[in-house]
Amino acid sequence: LKEQLEQKEAIIDKYQKIIQSQNELLHDLTQKNQSISGSSNRRDVRDVDPGITSRRHGKQAQVNNCRAFVGAVTDDIDRESLRQSLEEAFGKVESIDIIPSKNCAFVDFTPISYHQAVSIGAVMVNGITLSVERVRKPKPRR
Repeated sequence: LKEQLEQKEAIIDKYQKIIQSQNELLHDLTQKNQSISGSSNRRDVRDVDPGITSRRHGKQAQVNNCRAFVGAVTDDIDRESLRQSLEEAFGKVESIDIIPSKNCAFVDFTPISYHQAVSIGAVMVNGITLSVERVRKPKPRR
């Protein structure tokens, strides 16, 4: 039993070191992104898949299509802290739809901010690393 506890503690220690390294890398990447602030990383709005729309913004979102999926949103993360972290990391956020039952959110960005967000793919909010991804078309139900 003592040996199992020691193994468990060693695994937890390794996991914490991995998390710390991930957080440091994310922080460094965020800082680097802020310093270049979209200079050569800008992509044209036409690069975005026009088939995905936002229910809330209708045709405007269809043209800009700057909606991203944010995963791993816990109950500890409120709309304002999410908005603040996203804007610090990527730029202007237009709207946020949090879905607590699915632990996720959908965020509408400006085009430049959207491309920065999905190219980096993660953001730190309240010490928690959240994934930021392009919105995909829903799978057909059977």
